[in-house]
Amino acid sequence: MSNTFNSQNAAAGEEPASRACFDFSHVAGELEESRKRLSAVFDTVQVGIVIIDAETHTIVDANPKAVEMIGTGREEVVGSVCHCFICPEQDGHCPITDQGQRIDNAERQLLRPNGASITVVKTVARVKLYGRDHLIESFLDITDRKRAEEELRESEERYRDILENANDLIQSVDAKGNFIYVNSAWKKTMGYSDQDLASMNIFDVIKPCCQSHCATMFDQLKSGARIPRVEVEFVAKDGRNIILEGSINCNTSNGQAISTRGIFRDITERKKMEAELTQSEDRYRKLFENAPEAILVQSGGRYLCANKQACVLLGVDRPEELVGQSIFSFVDPEFHAMVLERIQRIEETGEPSPLRESRMVQKDGTVIDVEAVATGIVFQGQQAIQVIIRDITERKQVEEQRRELNSRLEKMVEEKTRHLKEAQAKLIQSEKMATLGEVIAGAAHELNNPLAGILGAIQMLRSNALANPIDPDLMEGIDVLESIESAAVRCQKIVEDLVRFTTQARCNFSDMDINEVLKDTLDIMSGPFEEQKIDVSLDLDPEVPRIEGDFVKLLEVYVNLLQNAKSALPNGGRIDISTGLVKKYGEPLQVSVVIRDDGCGIPPQNLAKIFDPFFTTKPVGKGPGLGLTVCYGIVKRHGGDIDVRSTVGKGTEVTVTVPVRQQKMTAYQAS
Repeated sequence: MSNTFNSQNAAAGEEPASRACFDFSHVAGELEESRKRLSAVFDTVQVGIVIIDAETHTIVDANPKAVEMIGTGREEVVGSVCHCFICPEQDGHCPITDQGQRIDNAERQLLRPNGASITVVKTVARVKLYGRDHLIESFLDITDRKRAEEELRESEERYRDILENANDLIQSVDAKGNFIYVNSAWKKTMGYSDQDLASMNIFDVIKPCCQSHCATMFDQLKSGARIPRVEVEFVAKDGRNIILEGSINCNTSNGQAISTRGIFRDITERKKMEAELTQSEDRYRKLFENAPEAILVQSGGRYLCANKQACVLLGVDRPEELVGQSIFSFVDPEFHAMVLERIQRIEETGEPSPLRESRMVQKDGTVIDVEAVATGIVFQGQQAIQVIIRDITERKQVEEQRRELNSRLEKMVEEKTRHLKEAQAKLIQSEKMATLGEVIAGAAHELNNPLAGILGAIQMLRSNALANPIDPDLMEGIDVLESIESAAVRCQKIVEDLVRFTTQARCNFSDMDINEVLKDTLDIMSGPFEEQKIDVSLDLDPEVPRIEGDFVKLLEVYVNLLQNAKSALPNGGRIDISTGLVKKYGEPLQVSVVIRDDGCGIPPQNLAKIFDPFFTTKPVGKGPGLGLTVCYGIVKRHGGDIDVRSTVGKGTEVTVTVPVRQQKMTAYQAS
């Protein structure tokens, strides 16, 4: 220093000796002031600072912030080894002194006495203090910043997760149209990879027909305009057209557009469905308007819509005349309850109502038969019922006519079947009668000779007996002869009836009036009828033509039939007699005589045997049972027929039909 001071004295010239010595008082004051300032900074700075002896790793000093961050008293910190608090490394592994590392704003963990740690940014510097190496470590607590960074990271992850897992297509494009970001849904829908997008522009995916519109839209966004809704069509990598709907906005900085953000939803399927729905609605409208059946839509008991055919069905000119009208104004009152029940069932179950028949009333009051099916629909946003109605008036009339025709046909078939059965029975009866006639003819001849001999012998014995004196024994013998004679005469009468049955072929046909025959018959039977209190109704058709017949034999037939009717009315009753003309297709004209009584009737088991010879229900001795047999033969000789219908307890009806004109020779007569 002396050299320094000497050089200074020579330069100053001759100075007093007192000025040759330096004054350090002001330097010490400045040093003290500097020390105080450094101490104040050391104590108040919000960064933890510790001074560590580099050789012993002992903490020499620590400022209040460091003590606060370490979390214990200063007396416990100062004098302790640093790795017990601020450094997690073990003794001998110090990154600075042992490993020669440099720590400058490095992120480290600060240990605390309770074993916890906090994240800090640490800086370590080497200095010489009092001739020894020291480490000055400063550290800043970044726990809050790390927490904020973690929350930001988690928030970014959440938003990224939302973006990547969103079903909507999300994209970000810079001002030049280059892709900044697209989410997974965008790439999945469009089919492009990140490598594809790195070299693509937004207009590479916009369909050419939409590019002009999109360019104009981007210009509007850059100028600050808002576009709340966008519909655009993109082209996927595989060439598919993707229709998108969404929103797009512009991100600006200092008034300059730097990017656009778009969120889109794939509406390709929706657009397809809308197109199909439009087509379906158009088809339904055309079907509704041009359907051959009447279609009406009603809700709340009033018509909402009607097609042209419904106007025709109900007799109105325009559908507007039906809209708003009550449905019951066109329904037959008899079917109001049924219609109401169908409506309630559809509203409760939602199931269609099956096809059912009813009646409706047209505008002019005409009642028509209809069949209708109804189903629930949504019409103009409200629940409604659609009814399809078909006019079946003509069909019902045809069905009624068909039923009547079927009924007539069934009756005709029954009648024909009955006639066939009767013809078969009559054919059998005729064959039986023919065979029986041959047998009877031979038997009658053989019986007549013995009967004649018996009657002759009786007359001779009676004559001889009367020639002798009368005594009781003789009179008893005469009585026996008379009994024998009576029996023989009765047998002879039966034989005569049998002979008469076999000789009916000899009929004397002449022109005659059947009505006159019946009048003569009534004259004969009037007495017995009056005695038995039987009322007779005679209904003779004056239009009945004259016929060719045997007056006497037909008279015998009708007398016999009336006698049978009288026998069925022992307590009185009624007999109806009528005549008429019978016309049958393919057959000659016939005249019928119907005799009807309300007597006891004939049991079914006897009805098939009434024409058999010797069949009778009368007591023995009241008749041989040949009356109807003879009648049957006479009618057959006339080429006619005799039909008997009877119900027990209600009476019997006998119909005799004979032809108006006789054929020259019938097969039966020839036989």
